[in-house]
Amino acid sequence: MYRYDNILCSHQPTLRYSLCLCDQEKNFLDKRKDVIRRKMVELLGEERGPRELDEVPTVGVIGSGGGFRAMVSYSGVFNALKKSGILDCTTYVAGLSGSSWYISTLYSHKDWPEMHPGDMQEELMNNIDSSLIWLLSPQSIYRYVDRILVKRRNGQPVSFTDIFGHLVGETLLKDRLNTKLSDMQEKVKEGRVPLPLMTCVNVKADRSARSFQEWVEFSPYEIGMPKYGAYMESKLFGSKFFMGKLVKEYGEPPLHFLQGIWGSAFCILFKRLLEDNRNKDPVEMIRQEMVKTLEQSQNEESSDSSEDEGDDDEEEEPVKSEPVKPVNNNVFTYPPPSNLSNGHPRPRNATLRKTKQKGYWQNFLSGLLENKRFELLNSRAGRAGVVHNFMRGVSLQQTFPLSPFTPEDSGVNRVSDDFDGLLELHPTNIKRLYMVDAGLTFNSPYPLVLRPQRAVEIILSFDFSARPSDTTPPFKELKLAEKWANLNKLSFPPIDTTVFDREGLKELYIFRHPSDPYCPIVLHFCLVNIEFRRFKAPGVPRETDEEKKFAAFDIFDDKDSPYSTFNFKYSHDAFRRLSKLTEFNTLLHVEDIKKVIADVIQSKRENGPKIPITMQQINNLQRVSKRNRQRLSKYVSKIQEGSLRRKSGSDVQQVVGHTTLTKTESDAVITKKRPQMTIKGTRRMYRTSAAPSPSLTSPREDDEWDAVDAGAVRTRTTKGRPGTVPQEYFMTAAEGLPGDDWGDPVCHSDEEEEFFVCRSDNEEDDS
Repeated sequence: MYRYDNILCSHQPTLRYSLCLCDQEKNFLDKRKDVIRRKMVELLGEERGPRELDEVPTVGVIGSGGGFRAMVSYSGVFNALKKSGILDCTTYVAGLSGSSWYISTLYSHKDWPEMHPGDMQEELMNNIDSSLIWLLSPQSIYRYVDRILVKRRNGQPVSFTDIFGHLVGETLLKDRLNTKLSDMQEKVKEGRVPLPLMTCVNVKADRSARSFQEWVEFSPYEIGMPKYGAYMESKLFGSKFFMGKLVKEYGEPPLHFLQGIWGSAFCILFKRLLEDNRNKDPVEMIRQEMVKTLEQSQNEESSDSSEDEGDDDEEEEPVKSEPVKPVNNNVFTYPPPSNLSNGHPRPRNATLRKTKQKGYWQNFLSGLLENKRFELLNSRAGRAGVVHNFMRGVSLQQTFPLSPFTPEDSGVNRVSDDFDGLLELHPTNIKRLYMVDAGLTFNSPYPLVLRPQRAVEIILSFDFSARPSDTTPPFKELKLAEKWANLNKLSFPPIDTTVFDREGLKELYIFRHPSDPYCPIVLHFCLVNIEFRRFKAPGVPRETDEEKKFAAFDIFDDKDSPYSTFNFKYSHDAFRRLSKLTEFNTLLHVEDIKKVIADVIQSKRENGPKIPITMQQINNLQRVSKRNRQRLSKYVSKIQEGSLRRKSGSDVQQVVGHTTLTKTESDAVITKKRPQMTIKGTRRMYRTSAAPSPSLTSPREDDEWDAVDAGAVRTRTTKGRPGTVPQEYFMTAAEGLPGDDWGDPVCHSDEEEEFFVCRSDNEEDDS
């Protein structure tokens, strides 16, 4: 038993309680934006490119799930984005399921980011030309047994995802099986390449993932749930926590375990193999090999509980057994199977006793096929990635959708149970979390780039999801993302699916908001083979029969197509066809991408920063006093007036900090001095690294001023960069605001604020 009373001695929690980005990500953004500004000027030219850091748009590239089909397709996309220079202008790259496998494989490569993404394609193609399913043999599985046994004996839960992660790692990572997620910090150092983001969802055993899901973010810096504003360092994932403090650190899990979680939907594959008569032969082969191994190991010594440490989290009853002998780097060996004891036949009752006391590992293997006790392939717990609940013992008082303005009842007319557990609290008295493939919710990682704190303005969405046929409208997952965003009150362009009727099936659809210039623009790339059949490169037609034959293939219509979601073996020809298709489709629309980037730059030039909160949203804020509502309304009114003055002028432009102020000669002058209003650091959570309280309470305090920042993090950054703000960048506070009510008129270290306001020489503060 762990002594939780000792945990309370420290007042500082290990978890970070905040809705803001971590300091490491802020520093990354600081450096990355400098890189992107230069690259965008090279890409677009001096006239169309950003002139200041303020004008640099935040671009996010996201890839959907879809198994190896998604992974191979994403490799072609990255090759095209790098060739065209778009990848150099990207801030975030995000992946889900199969796409996350590609990102993690690329970012763990020893030669990245110096190498071109295309340089890894040959290696990736050779890695998947034989199916990972055939690694599920006794000989292969026993290569993993030492690590899995050590993991459980140390008190960590295990599931079939551990085995599946090994299969993925053996296939994709090869000699990099010891690679960790935090190792990628070195890859993104100095903002050289986009920040990789991966995701999965936490689910409940008795609810569908579509109904209740909690999105979990994985970055090289942190892993956590934005819903609760709770994050931990990546190296602590899987460790044991209580009341927000680290109880026992197990060491950072290997990357292949995370790959198993991100793509855990494919654990169902093995159950389908058992049920699908068309796959009878390979299943029977696997079954027979397993049964032989189980029969052979019936009388072997159990090895899973000799060092169980009495962990109260373990639900399995410990059994006494002969310990496994470690040999050479923790590789475990097993006593040879035999019915002899000291040279004599074992008594029948002794054999039965040993059979009844089969170790966890033997039960684990038999559970794959027939053991009813574990049912690893018949239950969500068996197929999910199981980890210790890092929020165990924490007092949850409030959940936080990605937008702080989401009311308790979002007001959406529900016709299904999709996302109906949006604000539902997850119990913190349970010992474990069950994390599954986020594609079971919807198959694209939009939540990663829709966080207001990331302020992504252009989303390049690559959808590799399966469709009933090649001619099916490709908007199913996009519409689910739209619904999820609307429920969270996040800016998202309306998805008009009638465009399919007007324009037909094509490689790219662009969705913009008709009236909101600050709404993200979605460029939705679809997995279709249309122009690729006629052109081998944009504008270069196919001429020979061999070239035409290479491109003449269907993706979903052909029953014998190798591009099934559940296919884990790609011939070299199938790999080249699919990767070249997605590379072509991306290159075909590079000019469209460049035009959208240039449009956003021009919009930022003309409109300035987004007003962080509207009058209507002020009314939706909860737990805010009437007095504070009035003060906030007055402050927003002044910002709006200043914005109108900027838009009305056209003669002179002055760029201060993050805000572009446009004014005529007769307009108010801009003065710089200390702000007359500040928000004290102890009352805000958006910039703090951890809350002082040992338990998790609402990161939004009584006046909820942090909600203002969540709406537009760009408003309070210096030259587009989060972090400490130099004093010379501060403007005077808005007239009419009672500055002395805000405490000392100074900024508090990391909690400094900016206020950019136009003020006439003749105006005086009425404070």
